[in-house]
Amino acid sequence: MGRFGIEGRMRLALAMLLVGACAAPTQAGLFAKHAVGVTGIYGSPRPMTVTAPDGRTRAIARFSDWTPDDDSDDHLSVFIGGDDHDFAGGPHAELLWAPDSRALAVTANAVTADDEDGQGSFETTILVRKPKGRHWREINLTRKIRKLFAPQMLCDDHEKANVGAVGWTSGQRLIVAAQVPVHSSCANRGGTAAYIVDVQTGDVLMDVDARVLRQRYGQMLGTAFPKIRAHHHRHRRKR
Repeated sequence: MGRFGIEGRMRLALAMLLVGACAAPTQAGLFAKHAVGVTGIYGSPRPMTVTAPDGRTRAIARFSDWTPDDDSDDHLSVFIGGDDHDFAGGPHAELLWAPDSRALAVTANAVTADDEDGQGSFETTILVRKPKGRHWREINLTRKIRKLFAPQMLCDDHEKANVGAVGWTSGQRLIVAAQVPVHSSCANRGGTAAYIVDVQTGDVLMDVDARVLRQRYGQMLGTAFPKIRAHHHRHRRKR
């Protein structure tokens, strides 16, 4: 009787622990609130499986010690459709599935010895499933977005804008933000603009003003963006 009681209490305690772990809130991404971050596996050979909304399609993310041309310490590899896709390997990379599970936005950061804040510069690539077969193709959005955003980089030195995926408006449209690095020589540090991109071509369809981004798509924004402050209106008393 006593033994059964002890075992029962142990099982109950374990069950409560598991429920508590499952109920813990998911940490918001840096650029996309609903992205899956890979910080937890940084510096480890352990892979991470990121499952698409359809419950069947999966991407496997892992880090390795391969050194790309930008002299960052390591790189992030995303295995999907039988192929490895390599990206810059900083610790703050995040993956964001399209709602139809046929595209995956990868925002990755390259960290070098010169990066004082330990974040480096962020770049964004879309992995798009090909119409036939199991393979996926890459569409790098970084250069195109940085070129559009260049007039807003009010910097003394040559600085690179951070480019990050914010959220999907549909399976064919992705919102991508460009942001002036907070730790930079730029006069408008933290300045932001966003663009709606066609997934199949990578073409920019329209730009989104920073104010509109916060008001209309605020529920998608990650921690890299200032919170929207509520405006309180004072009502004068009638005499």
